Amino acid sequence: MATSCDAAVPFTLLGALLTAGPGAWPACGGAGGRGRAFLRDYAERGTNALLWAGLLAATWVLLRRLAALLRLWALGSRLPGPHALLADPGLAAVCRAGGDITGYLSKLHGSYGPVVRLWLGPSQLLVSIKDPSLIKEVLKKAEDKLPLTGRTYNLACGRLGLFVSSFEKAKCGRESLNVFLNEKLTSGAGRSSLKIIDVALDRNEPIMSKNFQDGRSFSQHMAFNIIGATLFGDAFFSWSDAAAYEELLMMVAKDGCFWASYAVPPFWKPGYKRYRALCDKLKILTQGIIRKSRYQNNTLCHVDQRSYQKSERMIQDPNRGVVDGLMSSRCFEGADEMLLSSEEEICGNIMGLMLHGISTSANLIGNILTRLALCPKLQDQLHAEIVAVCNESSELEVDDVLRMQILLATVCESARLLPAGPLLQRCSLKHDLTLGSSITIPAGAIIVVPLHLVQMDVSLWGNDGYQFNPHRFLKDIDIGEILAAPTGSNGINRFTECAKTESFLPFGSGSRACVGQKFVILAISLLIACLLSKYEVQSYPGLTKEIDSAVDSSHLHHLPNPKIILTKRKI
Repeated sequence: MATSCDAAVPFTLLGALLTAGPGAWPACGGAGGRGRAFLRDYAERGTNALLWAGLLAATWVLLRRLAALLRLWALGSRLPGPHALLADPGLAAVCRAGGDITGYLSKLHGSYGPVVRLWLGPSQLLVSIKDPSLIKEVLKKAEDKLPLTGRTYNLACGRLGLFVSSFEKAKCGRESLNVFLNEKLTSGAGRSSLKIIDVALDRNEPIMSKNFQDGRSFSQHMAFNIIGATLFGDAFFSWSDAAAYEELLMMVAKDGCFWASYAVPPFWKPGYKRYRALCDKLKILTQGIIRKSRYQNNTLCHVDQRSYQKSERMIQDPNRGVVDGLMSSRCFEGADEMLLSSEEEICGNIMGLMLHGISTSANLIGNILTRLALCPKLQDQLHAEIVAVCNESSELEVDDVLRMQILLATVCESARLLPAGPLLQRCSLKHDLTLGSSITIPAGAIIVVPLHLVQMDVSLWGNDGYQFNPHRFLKDIDIGEILAAPTGSNGINRFTECAKTESFLPFGSGSRACVGQKFVILAISLLIACLLSKYEVQSYPGLTKEIDSAVDSSHLHHLPNPKIILTKRKI
C-alpha cells in the first residue's frame, strides 16, 4: 500500500506543473528530501526513454540492412557463378598478383555462361555480362556510375555535376556538354589540330634531338592539347603554366582512386595530405586558365549568378572555349540539382573533363601511332587518302575527315582492340534490374562488361577478331551510326548484324555512354590526318621485333610503349 509521501510526489512533469510545486510535497526522508524523489524518478525515466528510443532506432536500421543483405544473398544466389559468399578466392588471388582479370572472367563465362556473378565480399556483388543482347539491355537500364567513381572525381575536383554517380543529377550537364562539343567540331578544328601538333613537337624537342619520340609521352601531350584547346580555346596555347598543369593532372589521376577507396578520408596520413595539396594546387591553376580564357577570347558574356541568363552582348568567336558556353547555358540552373551553379562547380567540372579526357584520348592516340609505325602499308594508304581529300580542299575540315573512310576505320579498329579500360562498369543504385525473363540483378550490384571478350569474340567478329584489321569497318559496319550521323552520310556501309552494333563498346552505350564519342573519333582522326600530311611515323629499329611479338598476343590489353620516329615528308 502506497504511503502518503508516495502519493504526494508526482511521477510526471505534467503532474508537477499541475500541483502547487515542490513546496506542496511532504518532506520525505528529512528536510533535504523535498522533491528529490520526483527529480530522480523523472531523470531516470527520461534517460531510459531516450535509451529505448535509440535502441529501437538502431535496431530498425540494423534490421533493414540485414533484410537488404539477405535479399542480396537470395537474388545473387540465383545467378550462375562460383559458390563463394564472403569473397571469391580466385578473383582475390588474381587482383593481389596484378594478373589478368579479363582472362579469369573468360574462364568463368566458359563454365557458367553469358552471365556470371562473383562475390567481392558479404555485401558486394559483381555481375559480369558477355551476351550482346543482354549488354544492350543492361546499359540502357543501368544508368548510374559506381559510387567509387563519383567519390574519386569529388575528391580530386571538388564539387562537380558531370561525374556524379546518379544519372539524374548528371543528365542535364551531359546534354549541354554534348551540344558544345559538336559545335566545337565545326569551328576551327583544322587550325587547332595543326597547332596541337606543333605544340606537342615543341614540347618534345629535347627528345627529338635524339631522333626519336617516346610514344606514350607524345600521345599524352597530344591528348592534353586536344582537350585543353577544346575547353579553353586559343588561350590555352599561350598559357605559360601548361606544362606544370599537365604534370599535376597526371599525378592527381594516378592516386585518386586509391584515396577515394577509403570509407572515411584518412586525414591523419601524410600521403593523403600531400594528395589534397596537389588537388588544391591543380584547382588554383584551373581557375587561372579559366580567367585567362574568358579574357582572351573576347566574349562579352555577363552571367548573373542568380538567374544564369545570357547577356545579349555576347560576341560569337569560333576560337572560344567551352568554358564560356558552359557559363551561359540555361541548362545549368539550380544548385539543388548539383549542376553548374557556381564558380567552384564550373572549376570542378573542367578539372573532371581534363582528367577523364586526357587518359582516354592518350590511350587511343598511342595505340594508333603504334599501329601506324608497325603497318607501313596502312600508313601509305592513309596518306594517299589524305592527299586525295586535301587536293580538293584548301584546309582540312570535319566534313573532309568524314570522307576518309580508311582513317575513320583505323581509329575505330584501334578503339575496338584496345579500349580505355578492360571493364565497362555500371550499376543501378535504387532499383533491381530485370533482364530478359529470368535474370534479376539486385540494386547496388556492380555490373561489368569485359570489353576484350565482347569486342574480340570470334563468333561475332570472325576468326580474325583478335587481329588488327581496319577493313572490317569498311565491309559491314556503319561508322556513320557510331558517330550518330545519318546512315550512309559518309559512304561507309551499315552494320549487317545487329550483334556487332551492340558489341562495339569502347565508348560505352545506353544513357550513360561517353558524351564525347563523336568528338573524340573525329578530333583524333583530324589530328592524325594533319600529322600524316606532314610527317611519316616509323618505329625505332631496335624495338620492332619486340613490339611485333607483343602485338600478336591475344591477351594484350595495352600496346607496349614504343619509341617512334617522326620524319618530315618532302613536299
